[in-house]
Amino acid sequence: MENRKECAIRWALVPFSLIVLLAGACSAGGDAWPAPASGPSTVGLTTDQRRVADELVNVFEYSTPSARYDTCADLGDGRGFTCGKVGFTTSSTEVRDIVGAYVEQVPGSPLKRDLPRLRELAGSGSSDTSGLPGFTADWKAAAGDATFRAEQDRLADRLTYAPALAAARAIGLQTSLGVAILYDTAVQHGTSDDPDGLSALLASTRERTGGNPADGVAEKTWLQAFLDVRADDLRNPHDAESRDVWAASVDRVDALRGLVDDDRPDLTPPVTITVDGDDYQLP
Repeated sequence: MENRKECAIRWALVPFSLIVLLAGACSAGGDAWPAPASGPSTVGLTTDQRRVADELVNVFEYSTPSARYDTCADLGDGRGFTCGKVGFTTSSTEVRDIVGAYVEQVPGSPLKRDLPRLRELAGSGSSDTSGLPGFTADWKAAAGDATFRAEQDRLADRLTYAPALAAARAIGLQTSLGVAILYDTAVQHGTSDDPDGLSALLASTRERTGGNPADGVAEKTWLQAFLDVRADDLRNPHDAESRDVWAASVDRVDALRGLVDDDRPDLTPPVTITVDGDDYQLP
């Protein structure tokens, strides 16, 4: 990315009539963003970029760059217990599937006693947390086992990262920041056909911008519009039970918007963000 000194040198070497054009390029981040293209992309993340993307999600979810495999609590958002690395819920099949896969490998785990009730809750989509008196302690204890953490990693990738990456490629995003933004959105909003889900937000952004990056829309412009759409949804979600919790989380969108506005499309460390007044540096 071109810095201010380089811009100043260029200005000294060109006719005055071109200075306005050059100033515009410098203030917009120069060559930081890829040129508009057409069609799907093959974007992917390096190991370092994926680590930063994961740490961004961790900060937004748990106010720490480290993954919190052990956390488990009822957030009062209509999803029952929210647990683990990316906030798996008991009102969906997520917690049930993790616990089921784990107790198959570790049949002596105390989580085995929770499995029948988890199956009931997942089957009905219920936010009820009764009938699980020792569950949060059981979950926390299991998180000390690498096997349990691996099950969380596998499901998190399948439910959030993989569909976010596929969506990024399909709509023509070319930057690692674009992938990270869709990944974080998938974690918070989900990837189902829910009207608050990732697919619905992508559709709303396409309508707002008149297309996708695959159609030639500049990626920075598209991401700014997407974050506007996401912030609007957090303030006024279709799921009324989510409203209070989601409205309080708009700062995570503002933090991502800061990376877009500051022209950090490649997620090269160190990455600094501010969330709820606290600064985090991801080295």
